[in-house]
Amino acid sequence: MRRLFSFVTSLLITIGATAVAHAERKNDLQREKLKGKVKSVTEYEYNALEDSKVPEKGTLKIKAVCRYDENGNRIDYITYSEDGKVQSKSEYNYGDNGVLKDVKRYRGDGGLNVTTTFKYDMLGNESEETNTDPSGMVFMTGKGKYDLRGNRITYDRYDMNGHLFLKSNFKYDKNGDPVEEREYDSHSSLQFTTTFEYDNYDKNGNWLGKVMYKNKKPRSIYEREIEYQ
Repeated sequence: MRRLFSFVTSLLITIGATAVAHAERKNDLQREKLKGKVKSVTEYEYNALEDSKVPEKGTLKIKAVCRYDENGNRIDYITYSEDGKVQSKSEYNYGDNGVLKDVKRYRGDGGLNVTTTFKYDMLGNESEETNTDPSGMVFMTGKGKYDLRGNRITYDRYDMNGHLFLKSNFKYDKNGDPVEEREYDSHSSLQFTTTFEYDNYDKNGNWLGKVMYKNKKPRSIYEREIEYQ
């Protein structure tokens, strides 16, 4: 009986290690549900005109450019203001096994703003992230849970003292793109419901247009340009 228990335990450990090793090979393109050999994604976020019967874009709020390497992992993520000035830049650091170790976010002037480090579950999902300021002080921790398809279904945020202050639940469409986020306070009282509608997909099945609603009111309209390798 002991031999059987030892064998089963060893088998489970081996299966778990294999699952983690397999999950570690999942790159950022796969996690972000981007199909094809994507080189970069440029995303434009516009204000949605509130007085229109159908969502119409107003002024440009922000432009964001994300570049990917040949392995499908992020190189950097840069945001620009409407006048073209750099607002922020994020740099991604990976280990030899391809697992994201940390993200360093810099202000437009080049100064370090936030460093985010990660912990992973048995399937390689980012189960916990810790955000520190330039002095190394933790100011927020996030903990997420995922479904079997790798979609994050819950995300809880904790302050520097470890107190829960915001909870989010997510829903996804058949493509794995998020279609709803419900935000709750620490007492489980609903604060906001954010929904997304997608249109204008490219030949690889990646969306090029999206509308974001906040409590059923259109707030932002997104357009994407995708460059392939």
